Amino acid sequence: MLEIGVQRKDGVVSSEARNVPIPEPAENEVLIKVVATDSNPKDWKASARPVKINQGDDIAGTVHKVGKNVHDFKPGDRVAAFHRMFAPSGSYAEYAIAPASTTFFLPPNTSFESGATLPLASMTAALALYQHLGLPAPWNPVPKGKRVPLLIYGGSSAVGTFALKFAKLSGLGPIITIAGGGAEFVKSINAADYIVDYRKKNVVADVQKILDDEGVKLHHAFDAVSEHDSWKHVLDLLDKEGSERGKITMVDPPEPMVSEWPQGLEFSRVFVSSAYGEPHQWCNEEQAKVHRDFAYVFYRYMTLLLAEGRFVPHPYEVQPDGLLAVEKGVQALYDRKVSSKKLVYRVADTPGLDKYQ
Repeated sequence: MLEIGVQRKDGVVSSEARNVPIPEPAENEVLIKVVATDSNPKDWKASARPVKINQGDDIAGTVHKVGKNVHDFKPGDRVAAFHRMFAPSGSYAEYAIAPASTTFFLPPNTSFESGATLPLASMTAALALYQHLGLPAPWNPVPKGKRVPLLIYGGSSAVGTFALKFAKLSGLGPIITIAGGGAEFVKSINAADYIVDYRKKNVVADVQKILDDEGVKLHHAFDAVSEHDSWKHVLDLLDKEGSERGKITMVDPPEPMVSEWPQGLEFSRVFVSSAYGEPHQWCNEEQAKVHRDFAYVFYRYMTLLLAEGRFVPHPYEVQPDGLLAVEKGVQALYDRKVSSKKLVYRVADTPGLDKYQ
């Protein structure tokens, strides 16, 4: 089968098309025939390695084979899945492997291309809101009459957009998001109560005025981009004096930040590997097990939301030449040329696919 390996060196992304055997699923894994996949910012960050690796993580396709302990799925099922990051058999290939626990059904009203936008980014948002910040889940939303404000920095990113949609389903509010060039897109999804344009240079003052006008204190914030000192704006806005500690979770915090952390605030990093039970610096082994169980439930809940039309995937743009476009796609992400959409690759669009048997 065809597999694409990706590498970045000195700011330049390169790739390698190679012929490899179809992998075999382990006892708790699912082998999926990939119809569509996409790229995430993690891909350019992870590509600075000495070898070219198949690091795609978002799988959408049909089940081809299951491990002996897998009873949820059978060959032919339409699914999307989150591949175990940095493990072999990623989604930049004709067939990919995923844990059964991070695989979920795609209902008939959801295309494979749309399904490919979901696994990594949506789960990052879900873990941030419901595990790290401890906010009410959509199936047990905030009671009417109660107010739980939330600030999301980077609302036009895929992760930020999913967080906005989940926050609205959870009945949070006021929901405030900070965005730039993607502000019009964020407005179109109708999930934020307030949108603040960071390019106007008055982020803290503008958000504080919203909080004051609403008569609320901010105790929950999610930095979905973690770039250009975005977190510093959030710290200035979180309540540090009330009985409830202000909480912020981030996708990719700079290391020196930890030593600069002010008293009275709770910090965490969301790293989506905990969705399949892998602990990390900000999530111990016991917490990772909880995250794994939560991910199992939430992925299946997303199937219900999709089927009922209460939740829609992220906008996408199909790239020409299928998997051979992965190199250009990852380069575009590295060059910050992608906004408010995901780059999707259809395996069937790959030229010369029949050469890889």
